[in-house]
Amino acid sequence: MALPKGWKRLSTRKQGDVAYRVTFGSEGDARTLAVTYSTRAGSDPVAVWRDDVEPALRRQAGFQRIGAIEATTYQGYEAADMEWFSDTDGQRGRTFGRGFLLGGHRSFSLRWTTPSADWAKAANRQALETFLGTFRPDPAV
Repeated sequence: MALPKGWKRLSTRKQGDVAYRVTFGSEGDARTLAVTYSTRAGSDPVAVWRDDVEPALRRQAGFQRIGAIEATTYQGYEAADMEWFSDTDGQRGRTFGRGFLLGGHRSFSLRWTTPSADWAKAANRQALETFLGTFRPDPAV
């Protein structure tokens, strides 16, 4: 996956043998990209966002889903998109999440977060398009 110049791995979080998340970003840049791999996803990507992910997100300060969770495809995989607002350290953020199923209860999600006020900036839209266009899951994972 292509990352903006100066970006690196900021954190890695593991949840037992169920999920593994790597967050990328840059010092002093409020934007982040989180990539999560899970081994316990359901068979419907919309239901995964609605029933598994969103309840946990609702505990975040200022959480507000934007629109409906949309079914889609991504690189030939069943997928779903969800967008939401939340507050971190007093700053309003906006996140686009795309989750997709690899089969065998395995999934990935990509979460692009920017300050809400900067969401529509061309550089942010281009970064999201680049992430989505260059991320390549290893189906053998």
